[in-house]
Amino acid sequence: MFNISVKAILLASLAVFGVDILSGMVLIGAFGGPALNSGMTDEQMRHALTVLFQDTRYLTMALILGTASTVLGGYLAARLARNVPYFNALAFGLVGLVLSSLSSADLPTWFKVVGLGLTLPAALAGGHLAKLQMQRAQP
Repeated sequence: MFNISVKAILLASLAVFGVDILSGMVLIGAFGGPALNSGMTDEQMRHALTVLFQDTRYLTMALILGTASTVLGGYLAARLARNVPYFNALAFGLVGLVLSSLSSADLPTWFKVVGLGLTLPAALAGGHLAKLQMQRAQP
């Protein structure tokens, strides 16, 4: 199957998942601030997060960090696979596209369209960076 490394794509996906969780926590802390505290009921927390997920500043930062993590994932998939970096980065991007489309139900349409539209180019950019680095490392 085009020498695609399932192991490389899985490892890159797990790494990016971890990065996305950490960046999400930082963004929620930065934009939610003291309004989101542990003394809230589950319903209050859900409402506060719903409001936060409509904040354009929060969404813009989430889009920037998410795109950067997708570049990282494409890079990792390509580097770990060592063969056909673009195909492995593309496969990572397709996995990310599917997962993102399944998990973005509560977000504004503009965010979903831009985020999904950037996924494949960002993953391929990461694959391109990996290919450049691998070429420089060869004698």
